[in-house]
Amino acid sequence: MKTFLIILVLIAVLLVGSYGYFISKKTVLDDTARKSAGGQFIKLSEGVVHYEIVGPDTGRVVVLIHGLTTPYFVWDHNFKDLVNAGFRVLRYDHYGRGFSDRPDVVYDRDLYDRQLVELLQRLKIRLPVHLTGLAMGGAVAVYFADRHPEMVSKIALFAPAGFPI
Repeated sequence: MKTFLIILVLIAVLLVGSYGYFISKKTVLDDTARKSAGGQFIKLSEGVVHYEIVGPDTGRVVVLIHGLTTPYFVWDHNFKDLVNAGFRVLRYDHYGRGFSDRPDVVYDRDLYDRQLVELLQRLKIRLPVHLTGLAMGGAVAVYFADRHPEMVSKIALFAPAGFPI
C-alpha cells in the first residue's frame, strides 16, 4: 500500500510539473503565430476573430459553433463534408479560444452572442443561417436563436451544454 501511495504521489508531481512546463511555453498570440493558423482573421469590436468560410456563394449557410475547450478544428471532418455537399460553411474560434483574441471582458453568453452577430454582419452572410452547436456551442446557438430568430433557419445540437440558469 505504501509503495502504491508513493507511486501515486510521484505521478501527481509529474503531472503538475509538466503542466507548469507547458504553460510556461505558451506561444504569444500575434501575427507571427497566426500565420500558421490557416483560415482568415477579422477585427471585431472586442478583438480579432479567427474564422474560415468555404463553399459556394449560392449555398445555404451553415455556422459551426465549437464548445468551450476545443477551437474550430474540432469541425475539420464535418466542415469538409458539408462543403462537399454544397453548403457555404462558416466556422470560427470563440474569443479566448484558438487563434481569436483574449479580450479582457466578461466571458458570458452576451459576449458570444455579440461575437456571432458581428461576425455574420461583417462577413455579409446571407440570412437566415443553419446553426450547429457542439457542447457549449449548443448553448451559444440556442441563445443566439432566441435573441435573433429572424437570423436562424435551423439548429442542430451535439452534446449541448449550457450556461448557468
